[in-house]
Amino acid sequence: MGTFCEIILELENDLSRMKKVSEKLPDQMEYAIGHCKIALDRMRELVINHGFPDQESEIYFFKKIKPTVYSKLLYYRAVFDLESKCQKADTSVIRRYLQKRLYKINEYMEEHQVKVQYFKCGYKHLDEKYFVRGTTEIPLELRGSHHLMDEDFFTWHDHTFSVILANEMLTEYIRKELERIDRPAEFNQSHYKSPLKWTGHKIDLGEIIYALLYSGVVNNGNASIIELAEAFEQIFNVEIKEDIYRYRLDIQRRKIERTKFLNQLIAILRRMIDEKDE
Repeated sequence: MGTFCEIILELENDLSRMKKVSEKLPDQMEYAIGHCKIALDRMRELVINHGFPDQESEIYFFKKIKPTVYSKLLYYRAVFDLESKCQKADTSVIRRYLQKRLYKINEYMEEHQVKVQYFKCGYKHLDEKYFVRGTTEIPLELRGSHHLMDEDFFTWHDHTFSVILANEMLTEYIRKELERIDRPAEFNQSHYKSPLKWTGHKIDLGEIIYALLYSGVVNNGNASIIELAEAFEQIFNVEIKEDIYRYRLDIQRRKIERTKFLNQLIAILRRMIDEKDE
């Protein structure tokens, strides 16, 4: 799965430069959509040409890895669509349209409540039916669906999981836009500034950020490395986003102890807990 992870990291690196491409949101969305398509094409080529070593790897790809990229493509397409429709409308029309779109998202999530629960709770008992290609469990009426035209690169529910992830991102986007409309003064106020400052090595913070990224514990695994880096910049008043990819390479190049700082944290925590128990 290492190569797939590299594709995702390259995509996130490309997406982090989105705002430098243009100040116009539609241009940014076109840029993002293009790079998501490129990433998916690269993944498809790997899957078709090399396959998977075992079924567990196939399940992990279609359940976790592919939706990470495909959901971004769906999200950026949806934002582009929203922006296109709202570009010249007045505030009241934009508000109604955003609320209507939010209603449709909630309708989809309710209609697919069982799958949403399976996704959010991390269930595994149906993985072989949901995330293995060529399964006979796929209903016949869905086999002609455009979602499954490329049966070598689609499973029954990797599309569903991608839509769920995209809907979560789109819901957050719409809520912020509604907040911007309804409370412009409050929205534009300066955000709270953290009194905390990171005083350790930046690469140590990089270990923590990548551990959170790969563990998938933030936003159900849908937070990007750039989003995580930006969050830590705000919390600890430290500049780390620009060098976050270099820190990953530096960590990989370590010959002896790659997760040196995380191992130190574990040792310190265990020692303190043991002392409390005595």
